Amino acid sequence: MYRHELKYLINPASAQIIKSRLKSVCGPDTNANKNGTYRVSSLYFDDFCDSAINDNLQGSIKRKKFRIRVYDGKESIIKLERKIKNNKGGLKHSVLITKLQYESIMDSEYGFMKNSENDVITDFYTFLTTRLLQPKVIVDYDREAYVYSLGDVRITFDSNIRSSVNNVDLLGQNNIFAHVIRKQDTIMEVKYTGFLPSHIKKMIQTGNGSQQAFSKYVACRSFIS
Repeated sequence: MYRHELKYLINPASAQIIKSRLKSVCGPDTNANKNGTYRVSSLYFDDFCDSAINDNLQGSIKRKKFRIRVYDGKESIIKLERKIKNNKGGLKHSVLITKLQYESIMDSEYGFMKNSENDVITDFYTFLTTRLLQPKVIVDYDREAYVYSLGDVRITFDSNIRSSVNNVDLLGQNNIFAHVIRKQDTIMEVKYTGFLPSHIKKMIQTGNGSQQAFSKYVACRSFIS
């Protein structure tokens, strides 16, 4: 089922106000550490025409992109993800891959994917071999998330949004990152299926944030180009 996604660029004060409201009705993300946050690192792929970035900039109704994601820099969980946008709805499908499989992808050795029974892997394989996808940039940030289970609502606060500037190896030990927006600013994303409950809608409003089509991938690619 397609999920809706709203994005807001907000300042630190607004972020704290909204978080304090949400804590009264929402649970924390189970992936969070004792401080309530975790680090997200995503390696994005694009083709020889930079279709993913151009589709986003042009506001294309139908979009698809692939990324590989790890959390807190750990090798234990590596996800291959496919994101599809259709008008104002989105789908995300993911599959776990091993470190060895990740390294094979980075070495352009795709044979293990050819006969996979997982459609995310086979779709990725098709794009790698026909659209010549290549790893383009690592998008790195700190996330704090809240979940409202009754409405399948998830609100995330992403800060310290950084772009890799010297490497595209997610598991690299010497990666250098640079901030792509002001360090103190936060991207709040509100994701929900069906409808957004009215009381949640009120909680996320402060009058000091602007809803906008902000893409971390586009921001990071634009920074290094």
